[in-house]
Amino acid sequence: MLKSVTATGLALLMVGCASAADLGWMEGHWRSEAEGRVSEEIWTSGEGGLYLAVNRTIRDGQARGFEFLRILETSEGAAYCAQPGDSEAVCFEQVAISENSVTFENPDHDFPQRVTYARDGEALTATISDMSGEQSMRFGWTLYSGD
Repeated sequence: MLKSVTATGLALLMVGCASAADLGWMEGHWRSEAEGRVSEEIWTSGEGGLYLAVNRTIRDGQARGFEFLRILETSEGAAYCAQPGDSEAVCFEQVAISENSVTFENPDHDFPQRVTYARDGEALTATISDMSGEQSMRFGWTLYSGD
């Protein structure tokens, strides 16, 4: 059985199971820069029922962190698996989806227990939280064209 990580923070329009086609809005190279810090998250297409991503944080020109991510189709819907640094992957089951957002949860994980991705135009936001939403963090990027 998969462990789930959940995304939170946004009102979702419907509950259901994602397929590779449903999450195409996540594809692309996303980047933010502020105060000597660069954060990037790059998502492949969901071809074959599997999205792959890498996240990297650079501070003052030095890589400070990375994470491997994947979203895969399962018999139950979709699962989001995150593997920060050299840690083991933790997976979260999809609990909600709308046209431009998806939420995954794993109530058995310490933190986060919920992960939500949402797209608004050229902006992608990931919100991680506990199940209550009281403890949360938000990360945001814009679609990067390499200019």
